[in-house]
Amino acid sequence: MKKAKGRQLSFITYEASQKIKKNDPLKIIFESIDWSFIYPIIKDKYTTGRELVYDPVSLFRAQLLIWLGETKSNRKLAESLQFDSRFCVLCGFDNFLKTPAHSTFSYFRKRIGKDIYYKILHRLIAQTVVAAVMNKINISGNIIHIIIYSNNGKKKSCNCSGSRCKYNKKQKSSKDENNVKLITKNFVALGFKAKMVINTSTQLPIEVILTPKK
Repeated sequence: MKKAKGRQLSFITYEASQKIKKNDPLKIIFESIDWSFIYPIIKDKYTTGRELVYDPVSLFRAQLLIWLGETKSNRKLAESLQFDSRFCVLCGFDNFLKTPAHSTFSYFRKRIGKDIYYKILHRLIAQTVVAAVMNKINISGNIIHIIIYSNNGKKKSCNCSGSRCKYNKKQKSSKDENNVKLITKNFVALGFKAKMVINTSTQLPIEVILTPKK
């Protein structure tokens, strides 16, 4: 597997890149994430020596847009990448005329396999949550519940709206009603330990608990 060649932006894409502000939340998050771990995990899924049409990192950046609630589906994502210069540039696609079709994302997931796809996605989400917390970027509690603890184990805050956290009560009720099975995964990201609670039905995290790494 050969990585895509160094980026040569089209003039329009270059112009769009210059308009993205330094404090753009997505820019901050994407620049905080370590993406390098992706290539070793998926290298056996690609033919040796062939150059990639789309960089897997760019495809995963785009998939994070769905998780973050910026778009709702792969079809909407493909449209956004083609017509929204901000998304196109931040995901690392060089030309609006050569962004992935919605079927590309489905094929990509099928190619690397469901288990590897979510293994990578979960690690990226852990980094995303930590980066957002460190830079005071809001991630809605409707996407994921984020609890932050101090070094001494005391709860500092969470991202629930309002003054009182109702998450645990809501999740307990939902679990009882729908027989939801949960698993936990542990990550270390950007100086934090991240304990992630994942719904095995959707394979998406519903809660992450952050503790500063000692």
